[in-house]
Amino acid sequence: MEGGHRCCIDIDCGVDPALAGWRTEGRMRQMARDLTRRRFLKASSALGVGVAGAATLAACGETKVVEKIVTQVVEEEVIKEVTKEVQVVVEKVVTQAMAAPQPKTVEFEFVSDHVSGVRGKSTTWALANFQAERPDIKIKFTPQGGGFDDSFGIRIAAGSAPATALLSWGFFGSHQDSFVQINDLLDRHPDFDGADLIYEPDSYTINYDTTWPFVDSFQGHAFGLPYQGNVSGHYYNIDLYDQYGVPEPSADWTYSNEWLDAAKQATDPDNEIYGTRIGGGGDIHYWTPISWGFGAKQFISSDGTHTEHFDNGGDRGFQFAVDLIHRHGVSPATDAQRELAGEFGDAFSAGKIGAELRRGDAKGNAVISIGDRFRWALAPQPKGDVTGTVAVHRTNQGHYVIDSARRQGVVEPVVDFLVGMAGPKMQARAATDRGFLPCRWDALESPENLAAPPERQDLLVSFVRGEFRTWQGYHPNQREWLAWRGRAHLAMTGEASVEEAIESAVNEGDRILRQDVDLLNKRIERWGRTA
Repeated sequence: MEGGHRCCIDIDCGVDPALAGWRTEGRMRQMARDLTRRRFLKASSALGVGVAGAATLAACGETKVVEKIVTQVVEEEVIKEVTKEVQVVVEKVVTQAMAAPQPKTVEFEFVSDHVSGVRGKSTTWALANFQAERPDIKIKFTPQGGGFDDSFGIRIAAGSAPATALLSWGFFGSHQDSFVQINDLLDRHPDFDGADLIYEPDSYTINYDTTWPFVDSFQGHAFGLPYQGNVSGHYYNIDLYDQYGVPEPSADWTYSNEWLDAAKQATDPDNEIYGTRIGGGGDIHYWTPISWGFGAKQFISSDGTHTEHFDNGGDRGFQFAVDLIHRHGVSPATDAQRELAGEFGDAFSAGKIGAELRRGDAKGNAVISIGDRFRWALAPQPKGDVTGTVAVHRTNQGHYVIDSARRQGVVEPVVDFLVGMAGPKMQARAATDRGFLPCRWDALESPENLAAPPERQDLLVSFVRGEFRTWQGYHPNQREWLAWRGRAHLAMTGEASVEEAIESAVNEGDRILRQDVDLLNKRIERWGRTA
């Protein structure tokens, strides 16, 4: 060992040093040369040092060895100390045995369109936090703009897709064979419990739950985990209601009675103030719960061939929504809504709307936009005129394990990432930033999520626990609603009657659904129904 340090064990046998004269100096040098490693260990054993003692000596690099020499001529014994250098290689072996194994680092690509605003803030936090906790997993984050489904489909076809991405339930339904089933990994993952999650079937699992009411507990064939939730809701401008003498919304209100009366009372078109706002186009969350309150059951028929939303009274609900613009005048026309929004992004944030029936979650941007210009709160949702119950539209965009993860051999670390993104820390952060609805019950009911603004944030829990419908993502062409929503919108703009708009929307929806009904039936036969 370098530095001249000596590590010794001295053993005192109580022998008179005068007895050392029994051996000549030449004899001692010869014995020292003859002391091999085997004899050293044997001598150590004879002296009671043993293997552990020998290891201690070896580890110190240099040792003072006590040698016991016995002759046949003289009965007295002599103990002689001999200094012996231990080979440096012994020290190297000990060092190598004690070294901790270095963890293997894996890397994979992750794609998401949560890149700006409060959602981008949550993504940035999540990636930094996960990287700190799991330095053995390196994530290459690729930001995307919204609506990247088409380009993503090209990447899948070309075999260049990332290992995981934030995608829609409709994309999942269209490309089922491009994803990896992960039930076995989830079943043995120490941090996963499906009961913790707010669950919608056929969104990131395969269930073929074709008839409402839908199951709400985690089950089926899993190919991903939830992340970004959405739920319809109701919220109002407290100061505007006070100004016009409108009573506080009550849980007993129905759409065509008290709620409509309040919208009329809060409408003052001369001052560009309206009691509510109904949006058309792609944002059908405004009026779909109204249709369900009038008796509609679900978006797609159980056999997968028909756009069913306007059946069973759904057409009457849609008529009521259109009348809010063209008959009652309590909602601004669709082409006037952007002008009313001004610099604030939407007409409600601009202080021009009394109450809205839209998303109950994702209020982070509105909180920033509204600031302290007026007080606002969530409100109980109106009951359906026909059903007498509250209906909500609930969805979730999840993170999915794509087949490229299997080819790259990174399925397990990708699952670790997905569990983390749906875990308590990340979803608590989502509750703080409020860019979307948390996908966990504990985050939904956390103090961070229930804190104002807006006031009455506690009602968000009742929205989520309400009678919900969700997109039926199992259908290969579930995104038929992207085609028919524009046709329904023509009634909102006044370019078509309600009857004409519904007929056009249903015909287009049915045409698209029936294109792949054979594929749907083959998939049901393959996977079976788990709900």
